[in-house]
Amino acid sequence: MESPVGRVLLRLAGVSLVAVAVVGLVAPRAVNVAHRWQVVVPVTVALVLLAAALRLPRWAKSRWTPAVVAVGGGAVATVIGLMTRYHYGWDARVVLDIARALQAGRPLSPADYDYLSLYPNNLPLLAIDRMGAAVAQAFSLAPDAILIPLNGICVAATLYAVHLLVVQVAGRGPAVVAQLVTLLLVGTSPWLAVPYTDFYAMPFVVGGVALAVRALTPRPRTGRAVLWLLAIVSVSIAYAIKTTPVVIAIAAVLTAVVAMFDHDLTPGRRVGVIVACAASAVAFVALGTGLSTAAATVAGVDSSRIDPSVTPPVLWWVALGADEQRASSGVVNYGAYSRDMVDAVTGRTPDEMRAYAADFLGDRWAERGLGGTLAFYGNKAAWNWGDGMFWAWGEGPDSLPGTLAPATGVTGIVHDLNGFQGAGYQLRADLTQALWLAVLLVAGLGLLRAPYRRETLLVAASVLGIAAFTLVLQGRSRYLFAFVPLVGALAAMVHASLPRLGRRAR
Repeated sequence: MESPVGRVLLRLAGVSLVAVAVVGLVAPRAVNVAHRWQVVVPVTVALVLLAAALRLPRWAKSRWTPAVVAVGGGAVATVIGLMTRYHYGWDARVVLDIARALQAGRPLSPADYDYLSLYPNNLPLLAIDRMGAAVAQAFSLAPDAILIPLNGICVAATLYAVHLLVVQVAGRGPAVVAQLVTLLLVGTSPWLAVPYTDFYAMPFVVGGVALAVRALTPRPRTGRAVLWLLAIVSVSIAYAIKTTPVVIAIAAVLTAVVAMFDHDLTPGRRVGVIVACAASAVAFVALGTGLSTAAATVAGVDSSRIDPSVTPPVLWWVALGADEQRASSGVVNYGAYSRDMVDAVTGRTPDEMRAYAADFLGDRWAERGLGGTLAFYGNKAAWNWGDGMFWAWGEGPDSLPGTLAPATGVTGIVHDLNGFQGAGYQLRADLTQALWLAVLLVAGLGLLRAPYRRETLLVAASVLGIAAFTLVLQGRSRYLFAFVPLVGALAAMVHASLPRLGRRAR
């Protein structure tokens, strides 16, 4: 069924993805690794042409292939993560140290509770780390020995969820390709060595969208209702672990609204859609809030010592997203974490924080004007989406020499390819960048020609949602990481709309 509004949204997503991919090819914004255009450009073009001409052999479409790719990919991810173990810093280390202290029975310091008051969104991560520390203690292991394999399990679940999402729209062949692309971009990433929210939320992000897509396909009403409820639960879990999946809930409501007003529905059915959307929103908020509250209990912290008045308001995060930081190396960070802005609101009341944020935004507008503001956010979008390594080794001191211990054999090869100082890391980063830009181009070009489908609109709206989230609020390419499988799935869902090489158009 045709939908003018839905078609416009698909085209908007297509134009956006093509734009950031083209900028990434011809005028990339500097990230923490300098990509070589001599490698990135030709490989990207070759991959796009391959996507337009590729035909998979029949054996690749076997019903067993998705499970084999998922299980094998999870195993590969686990091995790579364990071989890349290192002493990471920043929030991942802070939260894990708090979890180890709780597991050892040591009381938390005032500084620990100050941190949890400033970032209460990390309480679910603390609960996961606490459970990992408990299991590790039972087996006399380090917590990483449990939490890194958990990353691998999340990769396996994500890979199978990608299959379930794509196969409904595009068939087995594209679904397998989407799995392999996800494995390369996500399942071999240096981030596997860091127990953090991105991997933990990822299977619930993709799984929630896959369940919602199944609920949108024709089937008995009871079955659709059950699938929709499961999708709400999955996305709520993802949101409790990491804030960014809230955009999926918004995308689902948007998809339902488009379907309601662009389709020839009776007034009674439209009222039913409105009621279902409202009930879904209430259930999502209730579940997300309940899970966040339960996380504090599971983590074993004293909730009375977590001060909600210390948590910065949303306006402060918008102001943080408008900040520009220039490093001595010339790299510009657009709207990334700023220690100065955190210190500026420390000890202030919520009203004072909002006033500070409003003044900061007013100052940036006075400095940049309309043209400068548009240029800033354009650069920010290009910077966020133009990094196929998704800010690996970019947090804290992780990129310093000596982070990875010397190694030989297979572990040494992994260090060479995945370590920031590794001999093969430059080529690995260039090839990964080319693959990421090719995925963006295939998805974007496909959306420019693809017919309207509610399933495609839901995924495209989710991608637009994370783009808007990272554009307006604090962000960098790592914030896209949990959504990378959705971008790969979207490319597979619309790749059939690409012009086919060697085939004359009718």
